[in-house]
Amino acid sequence: MLSLHQKSASLLLLSFFISACSTSSPETYNHKTSGINDSFTEYQASIPSSSTASPEMPKTREAVARIDIAPPLSVNKSPITKKGTRAFFGDKENNSIIVVDVEKMEHIREISTGHLMTYTTDKIGNGLKAYTVNRGSNAIDVVDTRNMKITKTIKLEHTPRSAEAINPTLQLCAVSGMDKGMVSIISAKTDTVVAVVGDRAITQPVNNHGSHATGHPFWLDAHHFILIDRKKKKIFTYHIQQKGDGSWQTTLLNGVDTLASAHQIIPRKKRYFGDNDKFYLTIEGSDTQLPLIMELQLIQGIGLVKTREVTIAVEGADPLKTHIHHGDFHPHKPLIYVGSKEGNFFILNYKTMKIVKTFKAGKGAGHTMMVPQKNLAIIINHNDLFITIVDTKTDTKIKDLVVSGVYEDLVGVKTIQAHPKYHTSKDGKYFYAFLTEEGAFYKVDLDKLELVERLLVGGKPAQGSFIHY
Repeated sequence: MLSLHQKSASLLLLSFFISACSTSSPETYNHKTSGINDSFTEYQASIPSSSTASPEMPKTREAVARIDIAPPLSVNKSPITKKGTRAFFGDKENNSIIVVDVEKMEHIREISTGHLMTYTTDKIGNGLKAYTVNRGSNAIDVVDTRNMKITKTIKLEHTPRSAEAINPTLQLCAVSGMDKGMVSIISAKTDTVVAVVGDRAITQPVNNHGSHATGHPFWLDAHHFILIDRKKKKIFTYHIQQKGDGSWQTTLLNGVDTLASAHQIIPRKKRYFGDNDKFYLTIEGSDTQLPLIMELQLIQGIGLVKTREVTIAVEGADPLKTHIHHGDFHPHKPLIYVGSKEGNFFILNYKTMKIVKTFKAGKGAGHTMMVPQKNLAIIINHNDLFITIVDTKTDTKIKDLVVSGVYEDLVGVKTIQAHPKYHTSKDGKYFYAFLTEEGAFYKVDLDKLELVERLLVGGKPAQGSFIHY
């Protein structure tokens, strides 16, 4: 693994090389190993015909490259003392945690985990602590985010998939399994495993929608959590309570069939306007089953029960090419935004369970970042070169904005744009996110809808958190 100093030096040389080439014609530069696109025609080919290019859209590989910032050759080692926002993202290539000063657009630290497939760092509580998920090891690393160092490793019975599900009432964290259909419950007070549920057999379902054993963990309320078993195609409801001796007792209540592997219950993020006991599950789809959103109701003492469901696909869609992962609630209306692998995007009214609008986004349209300050939504097209920007007043697409300069032959194949979290400045003026395939961090001006800055960080930043101090 390259040290941060070596990576920084290499990226600095690459940045100088790209800048030197920026005045040359595309024909004179064909250094394909850089992963940078060479011509605007390649960008145009990757953008759906329904989109409209604008003056703000970068028009060449060099136009993107000119706004890249080379990282420093040395890294600040002092603890964080001033107010600001820091991004902590797992680097799955170098098995480390990339730390970026967001406002300064500076790569300030890289923390090696010593584990395999370091994938995400999830904020715990007020953010002074975070859990780093190592999907290739049976380990969660506890990170002191102020001093930027690992303080403890929590051993698990399974490799972890996700650890973002926090129960603030009981101060528990639910961690779902990567290689086993299990969920471990960790005390955020003591950083110890207090309960484990599920099937201890190694099972990695292999289909065109992924090989994770489970979906995302989720707390339905203070005493109920779920286990999404992708192999069994079921969602299980568990009850948890603390006994008099301080130990924790879990009880399996029931399981609901999901027709195909499910991915997540959509987090509410204080943007949900429906019944408090209703939840919405994204079902990915399969080789023969089109994707669905299933409405579930939590009944005390029984668990989740299915109430309604709706297919999320265009007419005549091919199940082999269509699947969904994540949905996001609209900040002001009873709507769910959800994208599909092939690039279609859907807006669902969850009161009527009817699709009210469909439009084209990009390949791997997945997460949506709502920016209520600007009445905008930003769709992250994970397998494409651009983000899609939507007016949330009218729920209509405004434009596609190119943020990545990788080669077009990676579109639809590689994870080009990173998974959450994403970040906006307090006033909503700037949007920030990572690019996985090319190892970069970028900034978009949401007043101008323009890409204004990119920071080369190296590696493969996959997923993580933004923590404000």
